[in-house]
Amino acid sequence: MPALQQKSNEITKAYGDRDKFLVTFNPDLQQDICGDSDLCFFGGAPTLAQINATYGSQTAAMWLVPQLYNLSEFCGCKDKLEGRPLEECASVIAGEFFYLSVTELMLFFHRFKSGRYGRFYGTVDPLVITTSIRVFLNERVSAYIEHEKEEERRKDRESSQKSITWKDYCMKEYGEIRENPLYPKPKPKEKKEPTEDETREALSTAEWIVGQKDDVRESFERIFTKKYGKTPEEFIKSRTKE
Repeated sequence: MPALQQKSNEITKAYGDRDKFLVTFNPDLQQDICGDSDLCFFGGAPTLAQINATYGSQTAAMWLVPQLYNLSEFCGCKDKLEGRPLEECASVIAGEFFYLSVTELMLFFHRFKSGRYGRFYGTVDPLVITTSIRVFLNERVSAYIEHEKEEERRKDRESSQKSITWKDYCMKEYGEIRENPLYPKPKPKEKKEPTEDETREALSTAEWIVGQKDDVRESFERIFTKKYGKTPEEFIKSRTKE
């Protein structure tokens, strides 16, 4: 079954036919759900595009008309938003902001009523509403970013609670500590036998160091010993025996 058809089936199963859907998400529901912005953003309510696909292409605009009229009534302006301007405003929002869910838009209308996006002056201006929705979109982006961060923090907490140390895992599975395959012990470097030329050069250097005065000799002895694992005198003796 195509994903779009499956989503439509889920919507009709959850909310019934178009009339029942419109009644369920009437403007009075704003008071019940808008106290929880996370529910409005992430509660899984259908988008305007999805309700159009489920109930018909004009359903989103039909749903928006009473929402907009309710906002107009609330603001108490002398010139209400009604008739053709009301219908056109609903169509513009349905077309431009089709990706918003019905609960997100209800949250927007609720916040508009609270004075969050300015006010009307004498006339309910559709441009003020559509411009304010774009301000709301910035708030929506911030909410989604914070939601993703919280999800990551939750997953990290769950992962840390379920995690087990390599030592505990080994004792549980094998009864002994074994090498961690993720952090294997580094293999010791193979000692490479010096070439004849390198040996002669080292011997010459050792003899030179031995012939120096104490203050110079001491510094070079440390360097030589660190490199060859023997003092200059020991190195000379070992070469002499050979």
